[in-house]
Amino acid sequence: MSDGRAPNDGEGDGPGGERAASGPGRDGPARVPGEVWLVGAGPGDPGLLTIRGRELLGRADVVVTDRLVSAEVLAFVRPDAEIIYSGKSAGALTRTQEDLNALLVDRALAGHLVVRLKGGDPFVLGRGGEEAEACRLAGVACTVVPGVTSAFAGPAYAGIPVTHRGVAQDVAVVSGHLPPGHPDSGVDWAALGASRMTLVVLMGVARLADIAAALIDGGRLPDTPVAVIERATTPAQRVVRGTLDMIAVDAIALGVRSPAVVVIGAVAARCDAPARITPPPGGDECPPSGAGYPLAGVRVLVPRTRSRPGLLAARLRALGADAVETVVSRPGPVADVEADVEAEAEPDPRIAEELYHGDLHAVAFASSTAARATAALYGPLPPGILVVAMGVRTVTACQRAGLRVDAVATEPGIYPLAAAVVTAVTEARSR
Repeated sequence: MSDGRAPNDGEGDGPGGERAASGPGRDGPARVPGEVWLVGAGPGDPGLLTIRGRELLGRADVVVTDRLVSAEVLAFVRPDAEIIYSGKSAGALTRTQEDLNALLVDRALAGHLVVRLKGGDPFVLGRGGEEAEACRLAGVACTVVPGVTSAFAGPAYAGIPVTHRGVAQDVAVVSGHLPPGHPDSGVDWAALGASRMTLVVLMGVARLADIAAALIDGGRLPDTPVAVIERATTPAQRVVRGTLDMIAVDAIALGVRSPAVVVIGAVAARCDAPARITPPPGGDECPPSGAGYPLAGVRVLVPRTRSRPGLLAARLRALGADAVETVVSRPGPVADVEADVEAEAEPDPRIAEELYHGDLHAVAFASSTAARATAALYGPLPPGILVVAMGVRTVTACQRAGLRVDAVATEPGIYPLAAAVVTAVTEARSR
């Protein structure tokens, strides 16, 4: 997994600008120790990844990434680097935090440049501090590269300033992972209810009713404005606005799901200069800032047979879709394509969870290999997902794999396939 350079050979990339090396000894040449970089991937929009973060992804030997980091960000990783997924898959932890800490330390002690890629900012409710501490105790050099946190970027993309002169002069960012009153929760919900500061709650969608009740009990007015920003900064962003006493009911009625950022306070009613992405229909009273995108709010799975990002995803994004790319097979001998798919491809835990939870709305197959491999890796697709295929061979592969086909491209090519996705989505919306 090396490109022929020392894992860290750039100016300013370690303490003092260079990595320390142990001196030569009787056992052989000097060994260059590895190091860990905690890199914030930002809230979702790949344009919010820092320049420093992108540079390190291009040099890393090992990248340990959160489930929610987008494929566009991972495209900056060096092709021969090892990518290790962490987080949750189908509702289960793939690794405990202790196992993850040990993984970072072990890879670094083996001499690798390790990037721990974390959604948002590593030190904002992301356990980056625990990982840094584990590295320090093991004698591994560890450096943080801050990222744009969803706590502020999510509201900003919805046109909500978390502070505003004359409205809110302070803001608190809290975790909603544990319900109010839980013995392990360190959040003083009663004190927050008695205050008038802006509250930004991360990981709080599942506890929204309990959080609202605790704040009202603490003194917050029931008609306090609230905004819930789902999948903030991505093309699938949706903003649901309401009041503290009804927001949980509204969120359930509209099917709001994690990841989402909750903003509570007077500023939540504002809509100042929202970002230029088009939210899906329903829920947001702010006027869309990019009308005319037929796939706005639609998450489309794009299975690829090559590691590099494809043109199909780019075309779908131009139409407003949130295109989720994943590699389902690798090139192999022509005479043994199917065996090669089963032998080499590995399921992506992020895709498995999105399929499990019904977070994908459509899948676009550009080849029969992509269709066969996807079915082999993930089994039957959810009944509600739209399946779009290009060409007779791809349709046949879908049918043999037990996949229903909802639309077929009229001719070969990326543009006709993307147009077929638009047709399938438009027809589904009209039903």
